[in-house]
Amino acid sequence: MHYDVSSYENMYNESTETITAKRVELVARINYIYQLCSDSKQTSFFYIDLVKPTGKKIVHLLKILLNYLFYINMVKESVQEKANACTEKYFELKAQLNQEQITKEENKIRANDMNRHIDGYKNQLSQLKHKIDTLQQRKNELKEQIATLKVNDQDLADKLIKLKVEHSELTDQLVGDEEATTMKETKDSLEKEIEMLVDTEKQLRKTYEIHVASINEIRPCNALLEKMLQFEFDDSCKNLRNEIIELGTLYDKLQKQHISLLNVSDALQTNCKEVETFIAEKSQELDIRRKVIEKSDRKSNIKFLEKEKHLKALQETNEIYEQMLVIQRQEVQKIMDMTEKSLYVQQYDASHLDVILQDQLVEIVQRNTPHGQVAGTKLSDYR
Repeated sequence: MHYDVSSYENMYNESTETITAKRVELVARINYIYQLCSDSKQTSFFYIDLVKPTGKKIVHLLKILLNYLFYINMVKESVQEKANACTEKYFELKAQLNQEQITKEENKIRANDMNRHIDGYKNQLSQLKHKIDTLQQRKNELKEQIATLKVNDQDLADKLIKLKVEHSELTDQLVGDEEATTMKETKDSLEKEIEMLVDTEKQLRKTYEIHVASINEIRPCNALLEKMLQFEFDDSCKNLRNEIIELGTLYDKLQKQHISLLNVSDALQTNCKEVETFIAEKSQELDIRRKVIEKSDRKSNIKFLEKEKHLKALQETNEIYEQMLVIQRQEVQKIMDMTEKSLYVQQYDASHLDVILQDQLVEIVQRNTPHGQVAGTKLSDYR
């Protein structure tokens, strides 16, 4: 080993930076020499010995250095192989450590993503709980509506049964077809009799008017005859008087017949009016009953059909709401399962990652510690 000391002769003429650099270099070399001479008896080797060396110290130092050179040449190959193996192992462990740090960072990123997803799922879970509460309230309302509709349906069924009973009663109260035809026939016959009576009344009125006109014509003759009867006549006058008397009796008879015919016609008219009113009342009653029955049938049928349609619509809406509730429950269950799986995966990944890191650190320590101890002992032994 050769040290160039000539550069230190004019060192005070140089700049402070170069001086400090050279001083640092000198101190480093002296420290290195101290490390080599640490096991020897001669330890009085100072800085001045490098600047102004003496023979004895230099010879002693050269012996030490020569001994160290022989030792280096003796253990150079084995130490170099071990050093190369250690450096390779160091670089491998360093690469593994870098890879582990990369995987650790990736796992941290995954954990952060999973925490973000979990927070999102928690927010969705609160929203879904709110939706479930609203749907539960809606379900309860629908159940109440269904109960009320069932009660209404029962009432409608009772009303329908009552209407059917009334319909059967009204059908029992209806007049049969044969009775109606007989009543129509009697009505037609009575109408024909009324027409005949009206014709006879007209004829009687005409005869009555003729008799009244003839009586009015005979009355002045009767007055003259009564005046003439006050005098005495012969038999011809008496015969005329008898004829006049007979004509008066005939007139009275005809007037009585006329009065009786008028009474008969009046009675027939009253009877005809009564029969007409009876027929009109019966026909009105029949028409009313038919209309009532038809309306009740129509109303009952229409109400029944409307109620059936309403019931079908309510049943369909109930089925739709039940299907919606089932689908929403399935979605909520899926979300709950996903959140549980994500929490389980997060816990498993965190614990598994800690275990893997601990195992790897233990392996690294186990690999590094024995070599370090062997190398340290050997170096201390060599020293």
